[in-house]
Amino acid sequence: MQLKDVMYDADDVIDLCQIKAKERLAGSSSHSRCGFPLLSCFGNPFFAHEIGSKIKDINSRLEGIAKRRTDLGLTQSPIFPTHGVRRVDSIIHRKTDHLIVVDDIVGEKIEEDTEMLVSWLTEEEKGVRENVCVVAILGMGGIGKSTLAKKIFNDPRIEDEFQLKIWVCVSKEVKGEEVLKCVIRGAGGEPGYTNERSELVPILERHVKGKKFFLVLDDVWAESRAVWDGLLRAPMSRGAHGSRLLVTTRDERVANGMRATKSLQVQKLSDEDGWSLLIKQVFLKSKWYFIIYT
Repeated sequence: MQLKDVMYDADDVIDLCQIKAKERLAGSSSHSRCGFPLLSCFGNPFFAHEIGSKIKDINSRLEGIAKRRTDLGLTQSPIFPTHGVRRVDSIIHRKTDHLIVVDDIVGEKIEEDTEMLVSWLTEEEKGVRENVCVVAILGMGGIGKSTLAKKIFNDPRIEDEFQLKIWVCVSKEVKGEEVLKCVIRGAGGEPGYTNERSELVPILERHVKGKKFFLVLDDVWAESRAVWDGLLRAPMSRGAHGSRLLVTTRDERVANGMRATKSLQVQKLSDEDGWSLLIKQVFLKSKWYFIIYT
């Protein structure tokens, strides 16, 4: 019941902001309006202070509810039967694909990083004998590595440069045979029903041989690095000279172990870009997120 009350209060805060923003915009000229109408409600310092106090109170109550849940030893009840759910659920939430959500992209920094990485990936590497060069995107979890990789994957210049584009989410818990099958499908092949590596590797080799490819291995951990070194590297080296592997990882040692020739460290969003993303995700799409002030 207490949690429901907090949710209602949070809903009231958002409604109040929307009403205040409409009132303020109605009385302003089009030249004075900001790019995010909802932010205009914070132009009044007294109103901003009032809303800030309400949000802090809501977060304090949420923290209290969370603490009481922990003290009582309560856990979240699963919606589905518990048998086998935990492992499957954790894997599902870690999976990514190459599809990009425009609302996830904000700020100039991601554009700058995209330009730099696309340049690295499409330029000719002088003095490099290997057919496949590795480039890495580094950064803490949730900072936007996958979003940046998706933006690069969907860039028209990448489309023009490479014959094949393949996206594979590796993550911490991974089966080598499943990765092989994903790469084979991405290369336009069909792995069939076999799970034997001795049969899958030649299939992959046939489909990439002589072709210039762009492969993304997203979310590679130290535990899953062997997917490249011990499984994919040999057959993928049959691709044409100039092929590229883009890897995203939290661990710089993973990038070094995979022999990345270049790497980019993703930085945190600026305050302005953070606000832009917040407005897009929370208010414009009406999704619930709460800001925990630390």
